[in-house]
Order: sequence, then C-alpha cells, then structure tokens
Amino acid sequence: MELPRSEKEIIRLIARSDEHVFEQLFRSWYARLTLFAFKFLSDRQEAESIVQMVFIKYWEKRKELKIESLNSYLMTAVRNSCLNELKRRPHFYSVEEQFNLADETDDDGFDEELMEKVQAAIDEMPPQRQKIFKMSRFEGVKYKEIASRLGISPKTVEAQMGKALKTLREMFNPRSTKKSLGQGN
Repeated sequence: MELPRSEKEIIRLIARSDEHVFEQLFRSWYARLTLFAFKFLSDRQEAESIVQMVFIKYWEKRKELKIESLNSYLMTAVRNSCLNELKRRPHFYSVEEQFNLADETDDDGFDEELMEKVQAAIDEMPPQRQKIFKMSRFEGVKYKEIASRLGISPKTVEAQMGKALKTLREMFNPRSTKKSLGQGN
C-alpha cells in the first residue's frame, strides 16, 4: 500500500495511530532525511540515529502535534536535532585533534612537514575563511565573537567554518565522505 496522496490525510491517519501509514512515511523519508542530517554531522551513524529519534518523537507526540506540512516539520526537526547535537560536541578543537593528526607525528610529538601541509591548505582558503578558521581554531574565539569582530552574521561564520573543515577533512582523508555515505547502501 502506498501513502495516501494528501499530506493532510497522512497527518490525520498518523494522529489516529495508523501504524501502517507511519511506517510508509518513515520508509519514504528515511534516506532523504539521513542524507540531510549527514550534511550537518559528517557521521552516518549519528545521522541515522537523529532521523530515527525524530520519527520516534513524532510518533510519541502524534496526537498533540499540529503539523501543516510534513516536509517542513521533518526537515526542521532533523535540522534542529543536528544543531543540538553539534552544540553538545566540544566547541574547541586544536587542528591536531580535529583531524587526528597527533597519531601521525614523530617522536618529538611534532611533525613539521604535516603542519606545513595544514598551513598550506589554510593559506589556499579565501581570506575571510582563513581569518575565521584561525580565530576559531587557533585563538579559540567563539562564532558569535568572530561574527561581531568581522561585522558578519554568526551563520556566515558557521558556513565558512564548515567549508574550511570540509576542505581540511578531504585533504587528509579524501575518501572519508564517500566511504561514510556508501556504507550499508
């Protein structure tokens, strides 16, 4: 059986505890929402867990929720859950911790060649992204403070940091994103 055609009908049936319709909704949205969560978290298992929790909460609160759009509700719930998860993570990482570089250092605990590669990657970033990255990771400045100092929005800081971290992750583990997404599919 396919999902009813109208979102209002799906919402109404789920509110009345129709497990079959809920299961069909879950199956039709799961992959899309997991990919969406993965873009925030860069971890497939965490993304899957977030999506599963969103559906569990929806089922638990199905009679109380006043949902106008399933798309808006599900995407917003997943996005907010991802952002909450990111807030729970430690806010400051050194470059070595962020990219697990400490394991690759020599006996003195410092690998000059590796740090030169990191610095070269940072130097290739656009000037504003470099500035944001250095303030965050080298100086430990919080996103709101960076935004204030540079006269930009915190969302811009967040977006630029995401791009900087993605660049560095791909540089040090070029298959990490593809590998994580491809597992189990």
